[in-house]
Amino acid sequence: MEDKHKEISKAFLQGVITGKVREVYDLYTLPSFKHHNGFFNGDRESLLQAMIQSNEMFPNKKLTIKLAVSEPPYVTLLSHVQISEAKEAAVVHMYRFEGEKIAEMWDISQEIPQDSPNENGMF
Repeated sequence: MEDKHKEISKAFLQGVITGKVREVYDLYTLPSFKHHNGFFNGDRESLLQAMIQSNEMFPNKKLTIKLAVSEPPYVTLLSHVQISEAKEAAVVHMYRFEGEKIAEMWDISQEIPQDSPNENGMF
């Protein structure tokens, strides 16, 4: 189940980025799905609509998953998100599963500075 949860997490995130938000929500999340993003109400529909709007505002976003870690019932993904030519972020998504569905999500992001003094980079 651990590998299946990782694959579901990746497919969900890739679908969200590529504009298949409603489709992946229907496939991979519970109707009672909740999240902890501090910018939106904590219910399923609020975040779903925010993700749709984000894709409309930034239709050319790119996502590269750098790391996937599973500790059942949780999966954590570290990703590089290129939002626009001038804006990139390191993003961590953590999902809690119930069976084969995502029940809960946390997300934390940090903008990647253009002129970072850190020679190790964000990844």
